[in-house]
Order: sequence, then structure tokens, then C-alpha cells
Amino acid sequence: MKKIFFVCLMSFLSLDVVAHENGPGVSNAKVAELAAHRIDRLVTLGKIDASFMGRLDKMEVVVVNSAPVYYMVVVSQTPPTQGAPLQLEISFDDDGKPLSYKAIPGGVAGPDYGWSVKDAVSLSENALHYVLENTNDARVALFDKGLKSFEIKKGTWNGQEVVVGKMTSDLSAENLLVYLTLDGSFVAAEFVN
Repeated sequence: MKKIFFVCLMSFLSLDVVAHENGPGVSNAKVAELAAHRIDRLVTLGKIDASFMGRLDKMEVVVVNSAPVYYMVVVSQTPPTQGAPLQLEISFDDDGKPLSYKAIPGGVAGPDYGWSVKDAVSLSENALHYVLENTNDARVALFDKGLKSFEIKKGTWNGQEVVVGKMTSDLSAENLLVYLTLDGSFVAAEFVN
């Protein structure tokens, strides 16, 4: 019985090593999407200010690779007229499991963009889904693996007010813009310099 348990344990451990020998279990874009989920959860639990839901402006993904923390996502609210924006750091392991969070001291509340149908966190998640669902496109895959920053703004597309998710990647000189309707439905995507 002990021998069977030992063999099963070794098989399980070797699968974990094989799964991560070529890098982390989740991509940069996936951890940004998980950060959006985490913000929603922290607000629901009353752990962080609810203004992060509507005033999310930017997420920056940093690969720390210092066990147990693999990723650090710095979330910023809209920039105020003076001072630094309210910010939050969320750390994740290499499988995308959230480990900790902390508000960065000294931030000042910025303006509310007034998202009308969905909040900024939900819209950000929808824009990031475009990347996660289109990794078979080689250019999009560079933003999955190398996502460095994500910003959300209002813009226009063919005369219609839309959400613009702007992404930068460590693996591409281009930016990826994902356009959504105000309710979060996909409109278009394009690469720009």
C-alpha cells in the first residue's frame, strides 16, 4: 500500500514539473485577467475600495519570479489632476493563484469615466478575453505571453462610442487595441505602432 501511494505521489509531482518546465502555468494576459477577477472579489468582500470597479485605468504585469511570487500586477485608478493615482498590488504564483494584495500608500482619487452599462473591471476582463481566445494568431499570442500593460479608455469606432483596451507587450513593438461596445461586446481589434 505504501509503495502504491509513493508511486502515485511521484507521478503527480513529476506531472507538475513537466507542466512548468517551459515556464509558468499561466500567461501574462491570463494573470491580468485573473487580477480583474481578484479586484471584483476583494470589492465584494469589502477588502478594498469599491471605486476600483469603476475607476480602473491601467494594469501592469511584472514577472517577479521570486518563489512563491511569480507575478505582480499593479492596478492603477484613473490619474488625478495632481499626485499619484490610487494603486493596488496583487501578487500571484506561477499558476495564477492570488497570494496577497496591498494598497500602495499615497494615492489620490481620480475622475470617474462614467462607464454606463458595465464597470471598468468587467470591461477590462472582456477585452483581455480577446487575447486569451485568439492565441492561435501569432501576433495576438505575443500579447498573451508578453503582456506588459493594459489600459482602458473611452473612444470611438465608426462614430460610435466604444471601450478601447490598449495592450503593450514585451514581445512586440506594436500595440494591440481591442474595441468593445459599452456593454462589453466585441467590435474589432487592430495592431498599431
